Amino acid sequence: MDGTRVISMALTLAAILVGLLGAAVPQAHAADVQLLQRDLAGLSYAPLSGVDGIYGSQTTDSVRHFQRDNGLAVDGDAGPATMAALTAKVKQVQSKAGTSADGDYGPATLSAVRAYQSAHRLEVDGIAGPQTMGAMNIDRITSSGTGASSDTKLLQRNLVGLGYLASGGVDGIYGPATKDAVLSFQSDNGLEVDGIAGPQTNAALTAKVKQVQSKAGTSADGDYGPATLSAVRAYQSAHRLEVDGIAGPQTMASMGIARELGGGSSGGESGGSPSTPPLSGSIRDKIVQAARSQLGVHEWNNNCNPYGPCEPWCALFASWTWRQAGINFHTAFSGDFYYYGRNHGTLHSGLSNPQPGDAIVFGSGPQSPSTSTHVGIIEKAYADGTVDTIEGNASDQVMRRHFNPATRGAYAIVSPSGA
Repeated sequence: MDGTRVISMALTLAAILVGLLGAAVPQAHAADVQLLQRDLAGLSYAPLSGVDGIYGSQTTDSVRHFQRDNGLAVDGDAGPATMAALTAKVKQVQSKAGTSADGDYGPATLSAVRAYQSAHRLEVDGIAGPQTMGAMNIDRITSSGTGASSDTKLLQRNLVGLGYLASGGVDGIYGPATKDAVLSFQSDNGLEVDGIAGPQTNAALTAKVKQVQSKAGTSADGDYGPATLSAVRAYQSAHRLEVDGIAGPQTMASMGIARELGGGSSGGESGGSPSTPPLSGSIRDKIVQAARSQLGVHEWNNNCNPYGPCEPWCALFASWTWRQAGINFHTAFSGDFYYYGRNHGTLHSGLSNPQPGDAIVFGSGPQSPSTSTHVGIIEKAYADGTVDTIEGNASDQVMRRHFNPATRGAYAIVSPSGA
């Protein structure tokens, strides 16, 4: 009987001990989860109200979103690789905001980011969302897709094949060059211009590659591999085109494939060709001279213009002026200027230091045509903070305007690279 009591007491004590140890695990786990949630909320992947220490569906979805943006395995599990990438991104924000870079987006970081936002005329909420990170020159989207190298290489082969990415760019790493190529393809094909090769972008890219493959007489499998390169070279040779295997603008035109589909409802093809006087001086001088030469040019019919398709054309005009100065940039969407500045390091902090030749973008942000509504070219900047601009699609023509950027709803000023 006594032996039974001893055994019973031992089992009871063991159960109590296991219970106590088990209770400590969720508390430690909750602290780790709260750190994860603070960092996700600080980078605008989750609401601040979601910092509760519970790894529920909202946190899982937020982790997946961050993983997609950073080329990680998209499984919703904040493992070592995800935590390392998230901590590194938070430390970048902290360094730019002038606070201790400890990787914990706590109250001190919120306060420092608010001060940064106030000093740079941004929305003051303490959250390092897309606009704040853009002003800080921190790349929010560093990768895309599933995070698998083989998927990224397929994407890159197709971008190379269509002339959006250099031939040496097939490395399985979704870096800045690949993202720039995706942005250009999205802009040309009327897709959301976010640099993310999601399902819609991949479907459009695959479809375009299949069109090229069909015209070149090879298997239309959507993979611009060696067989497609060889078939396109044969097509180019037969049609007296440059033989490089790349379906760039000339080859696609010869094949009768539309390279640019535009981003809005079109009234048909535009006509005419802008004429410019000889341009001289710096890149900025040439941009301004090109813009001035177009003052008074009117659209016709429904948004038809000399700079591109019959669609809203302020960005077509602005990017046309940059190309006259040798800047290889073409877009029909004003928000693309923001992404250009972010990717090339020429995005001004807030609306600071406007200079002739810069693009000035209006609206609330670069996410879509409904948030990024207009763009113009700065002709002259004055000491009182006002500017003169030359803008296309302004009252259906190219015209000059004078205003203070802070009071007209501008959200970004972007310089051309190398200016």
